[in-house]
Amino acid sequence: MGKIARHPNPGTVLGAIGAGLGLVALIVSLSSSAGAVSRQSHALVRRGDLAPGAVTAKALAKGAVHAKALAGKAVHPKALAKGAVTPAALADDAVTAAAIAPGSVYGGALGTVTRHTAPIVDTDESPSPGSWTASESPAALCATGERLLSGGIVFTNPGNREVGVLEVLPFADGNASGVLGRITSNSAGSAAAEVVALCLK
Repeated sequence: MGKIARHPNPGTVLGAIGAGLGLVALIVSLSSSAGAVSRQSHALVRRGDLAPGAVTAKALAKGAVHAKALAGKAVHPKALAKGAVTPAALADDAVTAAAIAPGSVYGGALGTVTRHTAPIVDTDESPSPGSWTASESPAALCATGERLLSGGIVFTNPGNREVGVLEVLPFADGNASGVLGRITSNSAGSAAAEVVALCLK
């Protein structure tokens, strides 16, 4: 007796087709998700994507910002907030000669330079030749909070031109800084000079 051929039940066939389509959909879905994650992981964060003040020092991991992480010329004076760079913000030995560009440190970059003077009186009283007399030693002082840069003596009136400089002495202590000046004269009191201190605000 011959075997009777049995045809698959239509429900079984449709179920198998549905399972296959479901598997294909799952594979496509996982592939799309992986592609999206890959694209997101390589996305660039641009300046316009960040809210003002979103990135602060506390939000950065230690060592996250270093020389190789910065684009060329990314850090320049206009990119820094006023007062952003202070001694406490600099690592030990961070500022060395090699780290400073040629010509980047000059008078105008340091701050306002002020000029302070004090008169030096010609104390020579004798008109006789050879009666050279030394003056007192007045001081040109920097204002409170200023630092001395340099100083000197200038003759505002040389008298009979028989004058000379005896002393130009910069000084600084915990309370004051400035320049002491002293001259000598054989001008019978006709000369005048002043000691000058250039100070940094």
